[in-house]
Amino acid sequence: MFSKTLLIACLATLTAHARPWTDDVIYFAMTDRFCDGDESNNVPADSDPALYDPSQQEISHYLGGDLRGVEKAIAAGYFNQLGVTAIWLTPVVRNVWRSGYDLGGWKSGYHGYWTQDWLDIDPHLTSKTSLTGEPYPDSAEGRMEHYRDFVKLAHAKGIKIIQDVVLNHAGPVFYYDVNHNGKFDSLDKGEWIQPFKKSGFYDNAQWIDLPQWNARKAQPDGPRELLGASIHTTGAVGNLASYGRKGFSSDSLGKSDGEEMECDFFSLRDFWTAPGSATVDALVNDFVEIYAFYLTTVGVDGLRIDTIKHVHHGFWDAFTKRLRERLGPAAAEKILFGEIYDGDPAKLGQYTWPSTWPASSVPDLDSVLDFNFCFNAREYLRKPGTEFGSAAAIEKALSTRTGKGANGRQFYNTSPSADGLNSRQKIITFIENHDGLNRFRVAGVSAERNRLAQALMLTLPGIPCLYYGSEFDLLDPRGKIGHDGETGRMMFFRHSGGPSIADVEASPGFQSFSKLAALRSKLPALRTGSWSPMWSDSGAGPDDDGVVAFARSSGEGTVVVVVNASDKDRVTGAGGQAMHLPSTVLSSGKILRRIFSSNESPTPPDVPADGPLQLPVAASTIAIYQLAPK
Repeated sequence: MFSKTLLIACLATLTAHARPWTDDVIYFAMTDRFCDGDESNNVPADSDPALYDPSQQEISHYLGGDLRGVEKAIAAGYFNQLGVTAIWLTPVVRNVWRSGYDLGGWKSGYHGYWTQDWLDIDPHLTSKTSLTGEPYPDSAEGRMEHYRDFVKLAHAKGIKIIQDVVLNHAGPVFYYDVNHNGKFDSLDKGEWIQPFKKSGFYDNAQWIDLPQWNARKAQPDGPRELLGASIHTTGAVGNLASYGRKGFSSDSLGKSDGEEMECDFFSLRDFWTAPGSATVDALVNDFVEIYAFYLTTVGVDGLRIDTIKHVHHGFWDAFTKRLRERLGPAAAEKILFGEIYDGDPAKLGQYTWPSTWPASSVPDLDSVLDFNFCFNAREYLRKPGTEFGSAAAIEKALSTRTGKGANGRQFYNTSPSADGLNSRQKIITFIENHDGLNRFRVAGVSAERNRLAQALMLTLPGIPCLYYGSEFDLLDPRGKIGHDGETGRMMFFRHSGGPSIADVEASPGFQSFSKLAALRSKLPALRTGSWSPMWSDSGAGPDDDGVVAFARSSGEGTVVVVVNASDKDRVTGAGGQAMHLPSTVLSSGKILRRIFSSNESPTPPDVPADGPLQLPVAASTIAIYQLAPK
């Protein structure tokens, strides 16, 4: 007979699996930067101790964050209180631990994007015992057991887990033997990186074997048995012929001429993914085997896929199709979304379509990270002091989601995935991330402005994604507006000198986010309702007031959201420019009643909804009004 505790856990798990992705709120945590829950894994056995910084200050080093730190927060109810229903972790697989030449000099692989073994979890992230004290084997099996237990714990709390994955490249697993001496000269820059070859490839690539940096041949190099499952990989990632071996292109991130799909990025080793090449089918099939294992046996709920535009489109056709076929009916519960670092909706959306369009419209990726929205929201709100940008940028970003390209095709694929939802409905809305964008809140950007940005993300269409620490208005003092960098990758819950969980939960940022997340959960209009712009600045004149207003409507009701980025109280519809509810919303005999305000301004009287609307909103505030009977 089930115990009450086990029954509640089972019900929570079913709820997580059954919940549509449009109902979710995602929390993106850099695993090494969230919380050091187990100090015994900070310097794994036989690893170079210089890779870890015990002061937790040097962002190029490991700082100690691990699965146990996130586990403890899950167990304590931190994410439930915040209103988070899905956690996206940076890659947890075993990495190369050091590179001599990367952006900014030598670095460690703390971020997880330098894979060495796709079927092992990095020992920096796992523990030797479970959260309740049972021992794990000191092996890949034991590390995978810990990861599976981590996923089970999250599910027991009703939280989904999204695994960040890299199929574009491995870490620095081989070197270019420029002096042909048959050994890796790690102080020679030329053996880490070689200039890009437009034609041909370098034939001097050799596997590295430096255990203290876990710099060695990529794995798996054949079949594996893990957690009772047989994983039928063929060793494609351990075959040098699977790599382009064409060297480094310094401007590949911004290129769109094909070079970005063929080159190494610094010392990262690029896979050769061109359709029809001798090794691409084996690569696709092995990655399908690997990620089917994570999505079924381990139980993760979705994949965030890195560096999409740096891989040939035909590779994604094959990978997504074969993975869904491999998953069968379970594919309807999973999500595959990708990172295309570009603000052009045509480039973002093209990967939701197969490269064979118009012959086929079957979705490739389920969704993408909406960089277009991110860039425009930052244009509006990420300003110093009391300055603000054009609120019209928000309207522009949302309008492009329904736009079409020169070929007459919708930017985003409107064909539903296995769950019945299309890519536009499942687009991931975010304000900041761990890459060059940097944190939203940098020097000169106020905590209040940070909360407005998060509030906008929670109330506009899309699946909102919060970057770790933003719920505490975490400031990156070294970051600058208009400058890219990685300085925002700081430790959140530090050994000393940082906030405790109790401090964060009591903070204005946490309270604001949790209240809005609860409101989003309560009101279907804020999750899946249509969007209608009602008011925004022109972005061109002296009368701009910093306000944007819009309506969200569903069959279960309508809400109006007003955001005021100004340091002055405003009233929408003032100054002779009338603002009305959308004509599609029946408003006769109804009123708009304020149900939320991010500050303590007095509750205004109800506003008749059947005429010009004048809705007051205090300085630096978001206010939400609900259409209700008189």
